[in-house]
Amino acid sequence: MLETLDTQRIHVAHNRPVRPVLWLLLGGALLAAQPAPAQQAYKDFAITVLLQQAFPKQTNTNKQIEQINDQFGTDFDTWDDIANLSLGVKFFTRVSPYWQVGIEWDYSRGGIDGSATVATEAGPAQLEFSQHYSIYTDLMAAAHFLPCPTCQKVVPFVLLGGGFGYERDTTELTLRNDVVDQWLKVDNDGAFPVWTAGLGANIDLSRSGGTYLEAGVAYYWGRLDHMVEAEGPLAPAPEVRADNDTTGPNYWLGVGWRF
Repeated sequence: MLETLDTQRIHVAHNRPVRPVLWLLLGGALLAAQPAPAQQAYKDFAITVLLQQAFPKQTNTNKQIEQINDQFGTDFDTWDDIANLSLGVKFFTRVSPYWQVGIEWDYSRGGIDGSATVATEAGPAQLEFSQHYSIYTDLMAAAHFLPCPTCQKVVPFVLLGGGFGYERDTTELTLRNDVVDQWLKVDNDGAFPVWTAGLGANIDLSRSGGTYLEAGVAYYWGRLDHMVEAEGPLAPAPEVRADNDTTGPNYWLGVGWRF
């Protein structure tokens, strides 16, 4: 009888820990099966460096250049004739399976130049034209909507953004020979609101997913349109319209890193 009781005690003592161990194993398996990558993705940060090609409207600015061409018989380039490139940096963090939020900063500078010999009443003269942007920049709050949060190799997104831009440019026109010395100078600068919306995708370049290629297309709204002072004898009025309309489509390519 004592031997039987001892055996039962042994069996009871052996059987009681089985259920907790099974529950722990099952719990561990369930936790392993849960979307841990999604939880980790909430904490992921991503930085992208990109090169962007824009196609700004510049309707009134181009008309002003064409008026110079018509008046003097020249063929100076307009903003439709050149590449409008900018550098950009985006910093994002994952806040949910469907959303990344962050900031985007873009920067560019450049201009157009032209010179030609034109006929005047005082003989041939050299006409020179230039419009240079010493700075064009914007800073936007931006978001990526991720329609496929479980995608890994190729992650599509919808881009939405808005913020402020700032630009500073100088337009100069000179007409000179031994007799003629005519010129025009317009300095322009200011801040303005900007918006963008588009589509893109991140394409993994490494097995770990730490490096990716980003490509996208978007539409951009930005315009600084106001009256500014004009200097020089070629100025048509004390103030002229400076209309920097950068509204238009763009596309970009970039390289990014997740950490």
